[in-house]
Parts: sequence; C-alpha cells; structure tokens
Amino acid sequence: MERDFAQQWMQDWLIRSSGTSVNAESGRRRYPEAAKSEVMLPKVLGSLGMRQKKLAEAAAVAGHRQTALKIYELSLRSLIEAQHNIFSDVPLKKNLMSMAQECMDAIIGLAGHTIERLTIPFHGQTLPAFYHYRNESDPLLVYIPGMDGTKETSSIGPLASPFLSRGFRVIAMDGPGQGEARTLNGVLLRTDNYVSALRAVLDHLQSLGRWSGDGVWVIGSSLGTRWALEFAASDNRVKGLALLHAAFGDLGPLMFSAPPRFHKVLGYMTDLNGEALDKFIQESRLEASMKVDCPTLVCIGEFDPLTTLAEARVLYRDNLAGSKELLVFEDAFHGSDGLDCLGGMNGTDLAADWILDRCLGKPVVSGEFLVGKDSLGPYSRQPLTMWQTSRENL
Repeated sequence: MERDFAQQWMQDWLIRSSGTSVNAESGRRRYPEAAKSEVMLPKVLGSLGMRQKKLAEAAAVAGHRQTALKIYELSLRSLIEAQHNIFSDVPLKKNLMSMAQECMDAIIGLAGHTIERLTIPFHGQTLPAFYHYRNESDPLLVYIPGMDGTKETSSIGPLASPFLSRGFRVIAMDGPGQGEARTLNGVLLRTDNYVSALRAVLDHLQSLGRWSGDGVWVIGSSLGTRWALEFAASDNRVKGLALLHAAFGDLGPLMFSAPPRFHKVLGYMTDLNGEALDKFIQESRLEASMKVDCPTLVCIGEFDPLTTLAEARVLYRDNLAGSKELLVFEDAFHGSDGLDCLGGMNGTDLAADWILDRCLGKPVVSGEFLVGKDSLGPYSRQPLTMWQTSRENL
C-alpha cells in the first residue's frame, strides 16, 4: 500500500498524459480527456455512462432497436469502468454497478438471441453468469475475463458476438473477485477458488439439463489465462483452450513493477492488503508440474510486460503436453485490440477462429510462430527470429 500511495502522482500523470491507467504502451486512449487523475475517473466515466443510458432509453422508446443496443453497450462499458476505479465497498461503487446491470437487462430484452442470467450457488454465496445461445445443441464455450474484465465487457462484449456468430453457445461469468460477483455479491478471490467456481458454473448448467457434460471449449483473457490453464489441467471436460494476451506468469512484476492500479485492483478483488496481499501474490503461482493435455493456443505480445515472452515459451515447452501453438504478435504489448499484425483486428477473433477449427476437426499446426506486422497474420506463420529467441531466462 505504501507504493500505491507514493506512486499516486505517477498514476495520475499516466492518466493525464496517455488517457489510460495501464498498458500505456499501446498508445490508445482509454478515458475521456476530461479525466486528469485517478480520483476523477468515477465521476467522469459515471456521468458519461448515465447520459448514455438516458440516450439509449430514448432510442428504445423511439423503436430504434439497433441504436438502443449500441448505446446501451457504450453506457454499460462506461459504468463498469467507472465503478472499477473505486477500490472499496462504498455505496457509489455499488450504485454504478447496479446501473450497469440495468443496461444489461435492457440489452437482454433487445438482443437478437437468448441471453439468460444464471445465479450459481457457491460456498454460501452466488456467482453471476450469462448464458448466450441460439441453439442449445451448439458447442459450449466458456469465456474467462481478466482482472480488468467482466462478463459483460472485456473483448466478449455484452452480446458475445465473436463466439455466437461462429456457432457457439457461450457462458460468460464473473468469478471470485470480479465484476458483479465481487461488488454486489461479495465473493472474494482466493488462491484456490477460481477453478472451483468454474466447475460450479458448469455443474450448475448440467444440473439444469442444459448441458450434457460432453466437453467444453475455454478462452481465457489476461489474468483469466492463469485460471484457464489451472482448469484445463485439472478437468478433463476441457476439449480445447485458447489463451489471449497471457498473464499466467509470476505476479511479482505485475504487482510491483507495473502501474500501481494493478495492485489496487487485486487488493479489492481479495480484500487483502499489506503482508497478507504480498503473501497472496507469492502463493499465486502455477504449479511447475502442471500439465495441460488438450489442444492449446497461446497468444502473447512480443513485448508484453505482464507475462514475458520468455515465460510463455517456458510454459509452452514444459507444461503443454498436447498439440499446441504459440503465436507471438510482433512489436505488441499487453492486450489484443487493433493489432497491426492482424490488420487492426482484435485477437479475440483469431482465438475464436482457432477454437472453431478444432471443433471442425482441423489439426493444430504445432510450433512457435511470429505474427509479423507485414505478414498475412495467422495465415502466414513465420518462424521466430533472433529478436524473440534470444530473450533472457531461456
């Protein structure tokens, strides 16, 4: 916590100068220019989200369904981001999250497919999830967001479009410490409870007779890649796994070298601070002996500071026992929005295509490949060069 306080001026400078509080390397503004410091973010984003919500309501009254959907999504994202920048259980945080859920309820009513809210019993509390589908015979995919993501936002969006459009039905969840599960339901993250939460969600769907248990596809995003790996290593129902902008490595650099925002968010997710939080960070390591047998895709930015390319290559070599592919996005950092090496496409679409190919029985092209800025993206796999293979720790 001392570091959070001492470096607050730097966090504020980052927001003021780059328009984001994390991952400034991307060069993309995340917040409106009106936000000049971290403490301003809830007001600036919350006010924007409330105005967008009123506009969406007016569009819905006018019968402009598509416009209403689009603006409700904008409002939802603004409100979720506003509450995410409050790191304690104050009424304002809960109110902003409740307004975001009102937006999601409106989206459910306007969507062109079925979206069901699921409430899953979990150790005396409840986990929230959305179940998206057009046809319940479609293959089931579970999307696991990271520490800055939720079941409505991240790259999945409130309509799960990247996956639904490819013929999947989708479970999007808030696990322990995330989104609605933490803010409204009080479910805290612990070193060992995210995987049990994933099992609880799938077991619940199976108990409802909505899934036969015949296998599930998994996509993990950012810190969600860590939980996705642990789940796939311990549950043989996972048929295939895609890991986007990996964050499964040592949490130390993420918590003590990256902007203090990460440390604050993890403190809220766990309701820990000081030595207790430091202990949590030290204990949050993947088992060195962990083995994942299912087909696995690992996507990482060449210069990702959260999990390094060297760490990703060690995991690829030592822990992935099935068919496997490592894609390195050239000159990219953490995150997969608007990648030059994908022609401006989002990495989520690449991962969704990869999972779809596995569903269709296409073999994995195993290997470590560079997705170059001047290439045809995933359609022209290039070998890694000395710039990637000469990194430290290998």
